Amino acid sequence: MNNRRRASPFQRSRRQIVAVVMATFLVLFVVTLSMIYILSYRELYQEDLDMLETYVEQYAENGNPSQAQPTGGVRQEASPPGENGLPDRDSARYLLSSFYSVAFDGDGTPFSVDTGDGTLYTESQLTQVAEALLDTGRTEGTYGNFIYCIDTEKNYTLVALMDNTLVSDSFTTLFRNALLLGAGMVVVLFLSAVALARWIIRPLEESDRRQRQFLSDAGHELKTPVAVVEANAELLEREIGENKWLRNIRFESGRMAGLVSELLTLVRTEQEPPQTELLDFSRLVLGGVLPFESVAFEQGRELDCRVEENIVLRGNPGQLSQLVSILMDNALSHSDGAGGIAVALRQGKGAAVLTVSNPGFIPEEDRSEIFARFFRREADRSDTGHYGLGLTIAKSIVTAHQGEISVLCADGRVTFSVSLPGGGKNDGIFPSFSEKGLTETGGGRKIKSQLFHPRSTERREV
Repeated sequence: MNNRRRASPFQRSRRQIVAVVMATFLVLFVVTLSMIYILSYRELYQEDLDMLETYVEQYAENGNPSQAQPTGGVRQEASPPGENGLPDRDSARYLLSSFYSVAFDGDGTPFSVDTGDGTLYTESQLTQVAEALLDTGRTEGTYGNFIYCIDTEKNYTLVALMDNTLVSDSFTTLFRNALLLGAGMVVVLFLSAVALARWIIRPLEESDRRQRQFLSDAGHELKTPVAVVEANAELLEREIGENKWLRNIRFESGRMAGLVSELLTLVRTEQEPPQTELLDFSRLVLGGVLPFESVAFEQGRELDCRVEENIVLRGNPGQLSQLVSILMDNALSHSDGAGGIAVALRQGKGAAVLTVSNPGFIPEEDRSEIFARFFRREADRSDTGHYGLGLTIAKSIVTAHQGEISVLCADGRVTFSVSLPGGGKNDGIFPSFSEKGLTETGGGRKIKSQLFHPRSTERREV
C-alpha cells in the first residue's frame, strides 16, 4: 500500500526560500570572486608588462645584461632610495624579478640570449620558447609561466620574457583558499537559510493548522444540529402537511448539510493520506461519467466519452470517483454556449491523463484562483447550490495522489486536465469492459460516447 504524499505547500515554500537564498549567495559569491580575480589579474599583468617594457628599454640602451660588465647592465643599476632609505615598491619588484630575452637578427637567427643567472633555463630552451612566440604573431601576452613582449628594432627583434611562477602560484593559492572558504560559507549559509525558512513559514503553518482545525470542528459541530433541523422539519411536514415555509426550511437545511459535508471532505482529504489500492481507472472513469448522461440529456448537450481501455493505477477508488463526479458536475453546471461535454482518458508517458471539456470561458485573472477555497466567479454567484469547494476538493484529491491538475481555455472551451502518475495497462488484472457488461446503462439506453483502444482506430459505441 502506497501512502507516500507529495510535499505540502509549506514544505515547498521552505525549499523555495532556501533555494532563493542559496542561489542569491552563490551568484554574488561567484560574481565577486570573478571580479576580484579579473581585476587583480589585470593589475598584476599590467605591472609585469610595464616592467618588461622597462627591461626592453634598458636592453636597447645597455645591451644583453648577461654580457654586460659587472658595473653595468640592467640588474646592476642601483635604484633611488625612498623616504625610508629603501627602494620603492616598483623598483624592488623590478630588481627581484627574473628576466630573460632572446634577440634575433633580420634573418630570424638568434644571436644573443639572456639566461638570467643561468640556473633555471638554458639558452636552447629560451630560444625554442622565443621562436614559438614569434610564430604566434602576437606582440605581448602569456606563455606558460612567462609573460612576454616582443620589440622590433631596425637591427634586431627582441623577445623579452619574465618568469611569473611565484606570482601565479600565489594567486592560485589565494583563489583556492577563497573557494574553500566560500564552500564553508555555503554550508553555514545553507543551515542558516533552513532555520530562517522554518522561522518565516512557522506562523503561516500555524495559521493554516488552526484554520483546518476550525473547519473540522465547525463541520462536526454543525453536522448534528443540521440533521436535527432536517429531521424535525420532515416530521412536522408529515404532521401538518405540505407548507412552503417548511419546504424552505428543508431546502436550506439540505444546502447547509451539503456545505458541511464538503467542508469535512476537504479537511479529511487534505489531512489524511489516502488508502490506495490497484484499480481499473478506465472502468472507474466510465462508471463516474454514466450517471451524468441524464443531466446532459436534459440540457440538450451531447456527452462524448472517449476512454482508453485497461488503464490501471494505484489510488483511492472513493476519492477518484469523487474527482470524476466533481469535474463532470462542474462541466455541466458551467457550460455556456453551444457544444457538448467531452471526456477523455488516455495513457500518457508514465501517467494517466483525464480531461473534461465544456463550452465556456474563464477570464485570465480567475484561472489562478479557480482552485482556491470558496472561490466563485462573479458570473457564478447565483444560488446554484455550489459553494466554491468542489474544485478545491478535486485539487486536494489530485495532490494527495501526487498528480497535477490544470485548466486551459481555448477555442471557446474550458478544459480541466488531470495527470495521475503510475498509469499502466491492465494485463489481465481486471476484467475488460465487455466482460463486465458495462456497455449497457441501467435504463437500457446507450451513452453517446466511444471507447477505443489506443492501438486500433476501430471505435465501439457504448
